[in-house]
Amino acid sequence: MSIRFATGFLTLAFGLSACASLTPQQCATGNWAEIGFADGAAGRAPSYINAHRDACGELGITPDLAAWTSGRNAGLVQYCSPENAYRLGRDGRDVSPVCTPQQRDNMRYAYNWGLDYYEFEQEIDDARRDISRLRAEIQTILLNPTPTPEELRLIEQLEARISNKQRDIRRLELRQRRYARPPF
Repeated sequence: MSIRFATGFLTLAFGLSACASLTPQQCATGNWAEIGFADGAAGRAPSYINAHRDACGELGITPDLAAWTSGRNAGLVQYCSPENAYRLGRDGRDVSPVCTPQQRDNMRYAYNWGLDYYEFEQEIDDARRDISRLRAEIQTILLNPTPTPEELRLIEQLEARISNKQRDIRRLELRQRRYARPPF
C-alpha cells in the first residue's frame, strides 16, 4: 500500500498554479489570511503566492505574504488530515506533496482506504459499460428480422456474459461497502 500512497503524492507543481488565482474583486478586498487558508486547505504549494502576485499585480495590489502564509499554514492542517486523505483517495485524486513526513504517515492508511473505494467504483463502472456494450450487440443482432441459429447462440452467450457481469457488480458492491466510510 505504501507504493500506492507514494504515487498519490506526485502532483505536478505547475498543475497547481496553472489557472488564474484571484478575481480583481478578490485582490481588492482580499483577506490574505483567508486566501492563504483556502490555498492551504486545497493543498497548494508555497509558490502559489506567485499566481496571486501575478493576478493582483496588474491592479497594483501586492499580497500580504505574512498573512497569506499564516492562513496557508492553518489550511494545511485541514488538508494534511486523515479525513481529507480519505476523501482524496475516494475521489481518485492525488495528494499534493505539501504535508510533512509525519502528516503523510498519518494520512497513508486513510488515503489508501479511500483509494480502495475508488478502485472498486472504477471496476463497477467498467462492468456497467461492458453490460451496455453487450446489450448493444444484442440489439444489433435483433435488428435482423430472422436471426440465424448462429446469431441466436451468440445472443445466448452475450446474455450469459451480461449475467456474469451483473454478478460481478453485486460482488464488487458488497466488497466496496467496507470502504464506504473512513477507517476511523
